[in-house]
Amino acid sequence: MRHGICVGFCCMVIIVSSACVGKEEPAVKQALPSVQNPTSEIDPTPPIMHGTGWEVSEALPAPIDGEGNELEPFITLAGDELYFFYTPDFSVSEAKRALDGVSGIYYSKKVNGAWSIPERLELGGDNALNGCVYTDGQTLWFCSIREGNYNPKGDYYTAYFLNGSWSNWQNAGELLNRILDIEEIHLSTDQSTMIFSAFLPGSYGYADLWQIHREGESWSQPENLGNIINSTEEETFPYLSEDGTQVWFTSSSRLGYPGYAIFRSIWQNGAWGEPQEIISNYVSEVSIDLQGNLYFTHFLYDENGELLGSKIYVAYKETNSVP
Repeated sequence: MRHGICVGFCCMVIIVSSACVGKEEPAVKQALPSVQNPTSEIDPTPPIMHGTGWEVSEALPAPIDGEGNELEPFITLAGDELYFFYTPDFSVSEAKRALDGVSGIYYSKKVNGAWSIPERLELGGDNALNGCVYTDGQTLWFCSIREGNYNPKGDYYTAYFLNGSWSNWQNAGELLNRILDIEEIHLSTDQSTMIFSAFLPGSYGYADLWQIHREGESWSQPENLGNIINSTEEETFPYLSEDGTQVWFTSSSRLGYPGYAIFRSIWQNGAWGEPQEIISNYVSEVSIDLQGNLYFTHFLYDENGELLGSKIYVAYKETNSVP
């Protein structure tokens, strides 16, 4: 399956909105289990911030923190709507998760400074397992394991916000799902450029970051973002800033910390600059609102290296810092 529906770093998992959704809450199927997971209290390797301008990161509390595992956060630019993937148990197969009636994409809205009880999105498909959200408020991109896919790992689909809910879901097509075999995606503000992770001819490592541009109803030939960003490891989970001058992504720590880290590269003088490692220690999947607050996944391991679970963290932008 796409990284987004597998398990964190055993198989890894949305990307930031280019517009505030600002509509009725999407149609939902059920609420997230509400008992807080105790694994968030047992963490020998908490996230470490290297970049300046953010407060110390913290796990989002209940009701986002539930009885199970939350990952793949997607925060809208306004910072008041949160999408994420939830599954109660990483140890079971994807096939069983598709049938458990609980695993999938959840949605929460911030009202008066507090997050609402997350509710599961209904996105069609019998026994489908959905994850990896990106949305601009009108179109929802998501990956899904379901019948009729081009790719056995899962395909990307789109849905449209109509009459207060997401509907008219359809497969994103053979080019993206089979030929390019895209993994995680993010789109530019005007939806004309897609940054994605994939292993294609010309990749520097296991998976690189690439970009394509809209050409009518199709897309251009993929362009590698280059060996300043891409390494001999894998670069995944891209996020493109609203103004297009920053690319954030996940890759193995280059500072010697365990697991994956979150990086930022800035466009300067016509090229992407040397990536800076911003957050370390088993972190991935950054999503950023207009205030510059960083929402990301942190995977918790015990001292023996056993995966305990995953939680969504946030590093708030310091009030005197420029977003």
